[in-house]
Amino acid sequence: MADSLVLKGVKDVRKHTGTEMQLVIPRRGGNTHQIKQWWRNGVNTPYCACTLFRVTCTAGTVFLALETTKSERATVKIRHDGDANFTFSGISQLKRAALYTVNRELIEHYVFPSIAGGPIMTVTPPNAASRPSVPPPAPTIGTVTLTGEQTPADGATETYTVSITGLASPTYTLTSSDASDTVSGLDVTYSGAGARTLTVTATDAAASDNPATGTLAVTVPVVFATRAANADLSVAVTVADTGNGNKYQIDGVEQDALVATVGATIHFDLSDASLSGHPFAIYTDSSKTTQVTVGIEQEGTDLLFTPPIAGSFSYQCGNHANMGGDITISA
Repeated sequence: MADSLVLKGVKDVRKHTGTEMQLVIPRRGGNTHQIKQWWRNGVNTPYCACTLFRVTCTAGTVFLALETTKSERATVKIRHDGDANFTFSGISQLKRAALYTVNRELIEHYVFPSIAGGPIMTVTPPNAASRPSVPPPAPTIGTVTLTGEQTPADGATETYTVSITGLASPTYTLTSSDASDTVSGLDVTYSGAGARTLTVTATDAAASDNPATGTLAVTVPVVFATRAANADLSVAVTVADTGNGNKYQIDGVEQDALVATVGATIHFDLSDASLSGHPFAIYTDSSKTTQVTVGIEQEGTDLLFTPPIAGSFSYQCGNHANMGGDITISA
């Protein structure tokens, strides 16, 4: 914001470059306003004729009064910087000016060279009113960031940290998309494997962007149980997708590792309908380099594996990769 104009006489405004300074026409007619002489202090302070401008600045509105009592031929150029600061030049037949609040409280006044005898003087009287000021910015929460452990163990309790980019001082509410988890403040106790999303809501009633949220993706990894060696082992095999694609489940445990001894029989129950399209087989490794045929028997929907030697094997799907788990055979 900035503005400039030239005042000729008491009301002739010329070369006006903006809209911040606006000439105020007296309501009761005439060309000037009657204002108490601001340079005097007393009960019976007389009035003087003034030309009055309403000035819009960054922080609000003020009034600029110029004493034009005997100045029909007066001239002055006024520049306003947008923040209620004025520069006067080309002054002729003018002695004084004053700056007022919208409630007509005197902020400061200016003594022009015809009286000052030199540069323009700016006078701030005792108990002067304050200049209008820009109110402090409203607090904002801004961007909410949630940080902390993203791969916690099942059953672990983790504490998370929240940060914001704004000016507010909000309170935080943390929730988990998995209802099995327990949330207390910014602490989360995890229950069950799998992916979930943590959401923190930042709330400050005074903030202009209240409320704001931040999220964090968390995955509790599956812990594969290891079965102890057993002379004979009987397990039920199913296929399920728990978020990682179709995987074999051994007695409900995804990609469970099996342990047995040489000569023991592992009985795989393959009767579940979920195995349709996923032919179950034993291989020498997880990449299915060689399918094992020795020690393999098929009984209806069941597969029996009696390993003749110690070593590592892998149960996998004949049609798809990485669906199964390890089989460790000890002597």
